[in-house]
Amino acid sequence: MHRVWRILSIDGGGTRGVIPATILASIEARTGQPISQLFDLIAGTSTGGILALGLTKPNLHGEPEFSARNICELYLQEIPNIFQDPQSWWGNLLRPKYRSFAFQEVLKNSFGTCRLKNALTDVLIPCYDIEHRLPYIFKSSAAKVESESDFQMRDVALAAAASPTLFHPIRIPRSSTGRDICLVDGGVFANNPSLCALSEVKSVRPGDNDQYFMVSLGTGRSSRPLTDEFVSLWGYVQWSRPMLELVMESISESVHEQMKHLLPSINDQEYFRLQVDLPQRTDPAIDNASLKHLQALDQAAKNFCSESGSGKTLDEICKTLLRLSEQNAAGLQV
Repeated sequence: MHRVWRILSIDGGGTRGVIPATILASIEARTGQPISQLFDLIAGTSTGGILALGLTKPNLHGEPEFSARNICELYLQEIPNIFQDPQSWWGNLLRPKYRSFAFQEVLKNSFGTCRLKNALTDVLIPCYDIEHRLPYIFKSSAAKVESESDFQMRDVALAAAASPTLFHPIRIPRSSTGRDICLVDGGVFANNPSLCALSEVKSVRPGDNDQYFMVSLGTGRSSRPLTDEFVSLWGYVQWSRPMLELVMESISESVHEQMKHLLPSINDQEYFRLQVDLPQRTDPAIDNASLKHLQALDQAAKNFCSESGSGKTLDEICKTLLRLSEQNAAGLQV
């Protein structure tokens, strides 16, 4: 007898978080169940962390306050406000490109005073502690048993999205100790948190015969080439803008290659990586916040979910998730 752990992993990608939000909305529509009930662990980096928190925030009745479609609509509505009034080109050389005041207000309105320990299903959100030069990984499972690991969801979301060059690092107080931690976006080491999620489940809930059903969501793959004759002329200033995207995308794809070997298909064990090709001539910048761009990302994700795209794969994923959910609800093992 064995247990099949259901894991959802969501990449970082700034404004491109519209893509996984739209895919998750399609999964909820197909299954008729909220994402928090379909998975045992949701791991998210950067914008993926915000999605993980939003999908597991309870309302007053202990049910999910936001559907994936709600969050997608919030993205389309609020992202242009969050990424507004950037520093001048010269100012961005000396300080982060954006101020976080508008972002903090959106998170305050969305999460209120809800805490990490209240997440409806386990969440895992990688960040990086710049003072100690170590990964800091938020875990709702830890928050439930020790106050030092429990934080307000809105603070965790703000830290998760603190991408270097775009936003200031975020200092979060630890109420139990009087100390604080200074964090940036975990995309600097784990833009694809699949490995973090698998390691967490295996270490905290070891089972010799356990298997893993993982759905890993990317935030879009750019087809725009960087040709040698073009980039060979670049210096520090020219490289500074695309470098963040290149590092995050390379981390995500290298983790994907490892996951394919770590989770070979055995019985109900499956690994699915869902990655949308960005529309041609799309600016892949993770802070491209024009409404036209966001709508193009949303449409690209909807096309991906259609019958002519990856609809059959999504149907297969949803069918398995529902079956595993029924087995869990019945207290059965596969």
